[in-house]
Amino acid sequence: MKISNYNQLLAVSTLLSGMIIFATLWSQYQKVEHISRAHFESQLLVQTIEHLSTMSQVWLTTQDLLFSGKQTYLANGINAQSDQLTQMLLAIDIKDKNKTSASLIKQLVSTIKNNKAIIASFSQLSMLNNQDWQTTIAESDALTTDYVSTLEQLLAQVLQKNTSLYKELSVANRYLKSITLITISLYLVLIFFIVTWFSKYIVKPIENITAVAQQSNNEVQSVEFRQINAPVEIIALSSAIQSFTQRITIEKEKAEQERLKVTQINKQINTIMNTIPCTLLLLDEQGIIQECTPEASKLFSKPKDEIINKNIAVFLPALATLDGEFDTETALKSAEESLLAPNFENPYIEFSGRKIAIKESVSYLLTITDINERKHSQKALSSLNQQLVNAEKLASIGQLSAGIAHEINNPVGYIRSNLDMLADYIKALISYITIVNTAEQPESAKALYQEEDLAYILNDIEPLISSSLEGTIRISNIIKDLGNYAHADNIEPELICIDKLIEQSLALVANELKYKVNIVKCLDANVNIMGFPQKLLQVFINMLVNASHAITSNGRISITSYIDQDEINISFEDNGSGISQAHLKNIFDPFFTTKPVGKGTGLGLHIVRSIIDDHNGHIEVSSIIDKGSKFTIYLPIHKKINSA
Repeated sequence: MKISNYNQLLAVSTLLSGMIIFATLWSQYQKVEHISRAHFESQLLVQTIEHLSTMSQVWLTTQDLLFSGKQTYLANGINAQSDQLTQMLLAIDIKDKNKTSASLIKQLVSTIKNNKAIIASFSQLSMLNNQDWQTTIAESDALTTDYVSTLEQLLAQVLQKNTSLYKELSVANRYLKSITLITISLYLVLIFFIVTWFSKYIVKPIENITAVAQQSNNEVQSVEFRQINAPVEIIALSSAIQSFTQRITIEKEKAEQERLKVTQINKQINTIMNTIPCTLLLLDEQGIIQECTPEASKLFSKPKDEIINKNIAVFLPALATLDGEFDTETALKSAEESLLAPNFENPYIEFSGRKIAIKESVSYLLTITDINERKHSQKALSSLNQQLVNAEKLASIGQLSAGIAHEINNPVGYIRSNLDMLADYIKALISYITIVNTAEQPESAKALYQEEDLAYILNDIEPLISSSLEGTIRISNIIKDLGNYAHADNIEPELICIDKLIEQSLALVANELKYKVNIVKCLDANVNIMGFPQKLLQVFINMLVNASHAITSNGRISITSYIDQDEINISFEDNGSGISQAHLKNIFDPFFTTKPVGKGTGLGLHIVRSIIDDHNGHIEVSSIIDKGSKFTIYLPIHKKINSA
């Protein structure tokens, strides 16, 4: 039950009990008051009757005087007294509603009337008529005697009633006192019961909840707030407090666990911060170092106390403006490579910064990494990569050497044949010239001219020389292309034409392709870009050689180049054996090859992608087994190329 219901029940019970007590006491009081009033009226009636008795005695005495002295003049006084007695009896009759008294009063009034009539008749009697006097007196005495007897009965009855009322009043008073004491006692008991119940079922549960709430955590491990014998609200409140306490306990345990975790994490963070292989610096808005990790001492070769409170510009000049102020914009950038102050032996570093808020103040967290070893490794790697490129280039030259030799051997062969023929022609011409110079035998000169067919020789010399010169030019071009391919690139990139490089690559691999491959060209990249020609030439040769190796006979290689917005797209598409999907993801990995042992190094496509990456481009490949492969190279036109 709710407290409000309890309060209503208590209020109604208290009100009803109070009303019952009041009604009971009021009823008993009214009863006592009624009896007291009746007793008071009875006392007044007794006094009135006693007064009536006194007046009756006077009345009777007057009659006795009248009768004894025959003093008739008293008759009028007796009549007046009779009227007074009658009026008094009628008044008593009105006040006393007892039927028994009423009959006696009527009897007395009748007696007075009769006696009045006798007195009236008595005044008319003759004094000498003694007999009539005596008779009248006897009648009057009989009436007065009866009157006195009746009056005594009336007085006795009234006294009896008065006594009865007195006793009843005494009993009623005692009962009123008793019932008042009993009612007040019961009311006090009820109040005590209500207070006790209220204390037990409302106040006590609240006190229990308060007491439990005030207990120390060290004293009670499991706190129990729930109350059973209490109103619904207190039970609900205690259950809610219990649930809330349990949640608080759970949250407290969680918080304690989180605190332990945070403590552990702080320890781990401190351990990590103390062992992190890079330098962390906390700077204020002026660039003053507020905190640093132990790695800073190694990087700056100074103890921590000589680093703290120093300006970062002392160690890293790049973070200072021309005015010597802290350069916050540079501090928030990520520098891939920077330098420490000149006095450091190992100056190469990279840094990145972040702006953070600590205690409502702006700070900067700077991460510095020592890249001196990486710089040395990059140089060594660059040298190694160049060696690999050269090795792959030499391997390509080795693979192409037979074809190149064959390409050179063809013009060399017909140049030699032409020279042999020219040698024979020279002998005939020398003989003819010798005979002509002597001029002694003109006939013999003519005969020699006809015999050696010098007209044909003279006509054939020029074509032979032209053919030989063409052969030497062809040999020169092959050697020049081979020299360009074998020659190392300049350190700085230069302007190159992609279409010309593709033509050079075709010339170098012509013998590799001409017996089994049909070349289809659509070259439309008529723009110069910045790059390294020998490296790109190596890329194109690799593309052509790999396509040739994928074709057994009667194949086709389509070469396309065109400009697409700010890029040159170059594609090499063949109809060879293709590459499986399982191998496509690995073809650019170093030393991965699908060729038989001894047929490839596994570095060709890896170097191709490296060269394309160096030119800020990218390469894509698609292939279908037994249908061919397509390699597409994308090179930017206007993007700056880093130095080799």
